[in-house]
Amino acid sequence: MVNLVVQSFGKEYELKRATLAILSFFAHTSIDKMDAQVFLFTDKPEYFKEYLQGLPVKFMLLTPQKVKLMRGKIDFLHRMKIALIEESFLNSEGDLLYFDSDAFFIADPMPLMKKLSPEMSFMHLHEYHFEEMKNFPLPGGATFQAYLKHIEQNSFKLTDGSDFTISPKLSSWNAGVMMLHRTHAMFLPDVYALTEQTYPQTKNHASEQYAFSIVLETRTKLQTCDTVIYHYWYRIKKQIIDEFLKEQFNDGFSKKLLDEKIAIVKKWTEELPKVFENHVLTLRDNAVQKLNENKYGEGYVWAAKAIFKAPLSDGKFIKDVIYHLKRQLKGG
Repeated sequence: MVNLVVQSFGKEYELKRATLAILSFFAHTSIDKMDAQVFLFTDKPEYFKEYLQGLPVKFMLLTPQKVKLMRGKIDFLHRMKIALIEESFLNSEGDLLYFDSDAFFIADPMPLMKKLSPEMSFMHLHEYHFEEMKNFPLPGGATFQAYLKHIEQNSFKLTDGSDFTISPKLSSWNAGVMMLHRTHAMFLPDVYALTEQTYPQTKNHASEQYAFSIVLETRTKLQTCDTVIYHYWYRIKKQIIDEFLKEQFNDGFSKKLLDEKIAIVKKWTEELPKVFENHVLTLRDNAVQKLNENKYGEGYVWAAKAIFKAPLSDGKFIKDVIYHLKRQLKGG
């Protein structure tokens, strides 16, 4: 039995993303669907029933009171991830596969799940070493630099009362996906502890991710799993997927048989990585990023591709390009 854990609450586009994420697992997995259990933490279980009927989904209702409890005394949204993983371990047997709603499977995750052990865990991918935070540009890098300064200047208390020093040479691993062995439930109290001793002081919204990264990297052999799941956390990719799902998740789709839905979703997940890469929103974003970095040649190439793909669809983008052209001519 494999236990899937996902959270989705709030606006409809969040619910659509989670629907895609769950269906994509069953589109790619090699196990029988009844050998899986989905723990879906949501405030709107009724929304999912027409899309997920026939799948082994256990709805874990998120009330305002429960959300407040999960956020804890530090009132931190991402502390909820620790809490719902803890609750899923308590309500299941076997290992856990956690994934954020802004992700979808692109291959069978079971070969990696079978490698889980007390000594091995998986997070989506390796991002950077904490010591690299000192180079993150301001103002956006302020909370990252605050986090680095905090861990360099302090030691932390683990739940057994022992002191723990966080080395700046440890790493941030993306926590949008985590594969956890049953025995890793024992690590959660220290994930809570590190989160609660770093978020209030730094206001870094990745504090829970850093806590998972630190605990798993120091106590297990931590591996990546990005070969089996695509995590589209970037805002432009979220815009693209929301536009796509708004069109595709309609009454016609919801009324299809489960096997038809799964087959369609498998086709989508095979195509979506390329859709992201070639979408006009991506081309525009690439152009703006390069122009902001004063890489004018590359920026204009991306701008030309975007304009050629959709010449009349965004006057604001044309104005942005003209702004950078004037800035370049003035020597900016």
